[in-house]
Amino acid sequence: MSKKSETAAGKQDLDLGEVYSRTELFLDKHKTTLTYVAVGLIVVVLGVLAYRNFYAEPRAKEASELMWKAEYYFEVDSLDRAELGDDQWPGFAEIASNYGGTPAGKLAHFYLGSISMQRGEYELAIDHYAKAKVKDDVLRAMAEGATGDALVELDRRDDAVGHFERAAGMAVNDLTTPMFLMKAGILHHQAGNWKAARRAFSRIVNEFPKSADVEQARKYAGYAEAKGG
Repeated sequence: MSKKSETAAGKQDLDLGEVYSRTELFLDKHKTTLTYVAVGLIVVVLGVLAYRNFYAEPRAKEASELMWKAEYYFEVDSLDRAELGDDQWPGFAEIASNYGGTPAGKLAHFYLGSISMQRGEYELAIDHYAKAKVKDDVLRAMAEGATGDALVELDRRDDAVGHFERAAGMAVNDLTTPMFLMKAGILHHQAGNWKAARRAFSRIVNEFPKSADVEQARKYAGYAEAKGG
């Protein structure tokens, strides 16, 4: 080995040795602090596991088991009882309030949004839909689209069209996607946004040919194109 190589190798060994020494000195100097940090992390992890296993999961199960009667009342259009419950079972309002962080509590907000829509309480519906952070993609899309419906009723159409477009992209399927594209396209059509209208209607025609709205979408797309879209 040349002297240059030997010198480089020796320097590398020396540098590594210095690094190891510095590391050992650091660990020795701060071992008490590091121990506290490690113990703290263990406590946090155990706390999270305990919270999930002994509090969060049992509450989620309890909320889910309590909600069946409110869902029944909703299905038979007994909206007051669905919202407020009866003498034995809580309604969606109580479940949303007491179990808001659980999946059932978030779903209760979705139902409350639907009830508010049927009553014409559109601002309240928007508030409930915003809290309905459900995991199911289709339900999330429905909440987003229903928010758009409420905004239309409040004559906030520029805001509504954005919700319809987001809803169309949240859970792509043959039912909700063309439905929300149609709603977005109609709002663009009414506003004279011909290019945006044509894009929305053309997507229905090209991507969802079996949609119930496809013939109407084809007609509207042609009209928007003729208007310069």
